[in-house]
Amino acid sequence: MNNLIYMKKYLLVICLALFTLNKSEAQVKTYSTSETEFIFSFADYVKAGESVNTPLRFSCFFHLGNEYHVDFNKNVGLFTGYGLRNVGFTSSEGDSTIKRRNYYFGIPLALKLGNFDNGLYLYGGAEAEVALNYKEKLFVSGKKVESAKFNTWFSERTPLFMPSVFFGLNTKSGMNLKFRYYLQDFYNRNFTENGIKIYDKVEKSQVFYFSIGWRLKNKADGTKPKAKQTFNKEA
Repeated sequence: MNNLIYMKKYLLVICLALFTLNKSEAQVKTYSTSETEFIFSFADYVKAGESVNTPLRFSCFFHLGNEYHVDFNKNVGLFTGYGLRNVGFTSSEGDSTIKRRNYYFGIPLALKLGNFDNGLYLYGGAEAEVALNYKEKLFVSGKKVESAKFNTWFSERTPLFMPSVFFGLNTKSGMNLKFRYYLQDFYNRNFTENGIKIYDKVEKSQVFYFSIGWRLKNKADGTKPKAKQTFNKEA
């Protein structure tokens, strides 16, 4: 609950700051970008008071995003948009390994600071994500147990709403480096299966990841710039 309150306050501060900037600028520049990313995820996974080994999980499919940018001047702006990503973690206990993931659909809001003329800027913000599809695989001694593989739409094993915060660096070439941290546990400890709370011993399951990707301006936005989309040279 404290994490959700923090995120709401953070978004309110960003909105107020950007509203003030918008009032002080005569003109703004708007455009959209497309983004993809390669995700390297981990988790802080604790069961029955003990930390469980969570090896690196790599995913490159299916990650898509579109951002809608509002540049108030050459150095300050924001973006929102939408994204679809495959996020989860791997845990290893003895000779058993479990790989699980969720597909999330999210809507971000971020503040960005930098040099927008050459595309080099820092950004940070928060995102509201919805869990769409949960999938789990079990491996014993390195061999997949086919009977234990399953996926479920809108599974109650995980929270439907998953807030996150993120920050990153966009480079001149369009390469995008990002860190994302989810503000609540991956698992729903109250989930029951056959009358048993199977995640009752899971004390913590917070996921975080690093990613590398590319954020490129959509061509349609740069073909016929409008007068209102140019900066005031005297600003």
